[in-house]
Amino acid sequence: MQTTVAEVEQIMSQPVCTVEEAAKVLHIGRGHAYNAVKSGELRSIRIGRRVLVPTEPLRQLLATGPAQSAV
Repeated sequence: MQTTVAEVEQIMSQPVCTVEEAAKVLHIGRGHAYNAVKSGELRSIRIGRRVLVPTEPLRQLLATGPAQSAV
């Protein structure tokens, strides 16, 4: 299912979103999004069993791309 611009705007208007919503915004699969959270590539916070993604770092990721490691 294609994510609409309105859905992305609604997700990004909140301070946090679920990992599934972050996956929609990034156009990646749910499993890949959870792997990115686990590796630290996608910043997240855990409240109890719930994993949430702050939308501000998500905006920065979309604007600048992933951090490049120094060689």
